[in-house]
Amino acid sequence: MFSLFILFLFNVSFAQVEITLNDSNDFPTNKKITFTQFEISLPLQGNKNRGEVFPDGNTNDSWFLPDGVNSNFGYGIHFNQWLGISANTGIGMKLSEKLVVAPVFSNLRIMPKVGEETRIGIDVGLGHAFAIGRGDLSGTFKRVKLNLEASELQLFLEIVSYGIRLNDNSQGSISIGFALVSF
Repeated sequence: MFSLFILFLFNVSFAQVEITLNDSNDFPTNKKITFTQFEISLPLQGNKNRGEVFPDGNTNDSWFLPDGVNSNFGYGIHFNQWLGISANTGIGMKLSEKLVVAPVFSNLRIMPKVGEETRIGIDVGLGHAFAIGRGDLSGTFKRVKLNLEASELQLFLEIVSYGIRLNDNSQGSISIGFALVSF
């Protein structure tokens, strides 16, 4: 299964896809159907020291603290920018667990228009995550990403499960971030 996914990844990565539709006014001609996406996000963890008073008298009021950084790159095909599928890879860090993960996954994009150039939608990803520097530790990667997209900039909230158990806990993260999408 994994080797089929890698084969798909390489076929999509090196293919140049264009379609030509009929000369009717209903459809554009020579429309490019590929897209790329680059994401950066900040995983968050709950602040267990919230409410603590510092020596200078200030109070720790932060609900969440940063817990690393994630970055992903994807290449795929789309239909009118609102429905697409892509092959993705990247790197994610969870500093509180000293964990670095490299996911390889496919992603389904559903982004209908809600304004002139504004879209809102969801991405659902499934694949495999490999822990770097942890021997053969790996697991099933799953993610759900809620998106707000304007032009080619996307803001999102992402929930990820790495499918890895470490220190008797399932590893995952909740992240906020932005993405650049190029059609």
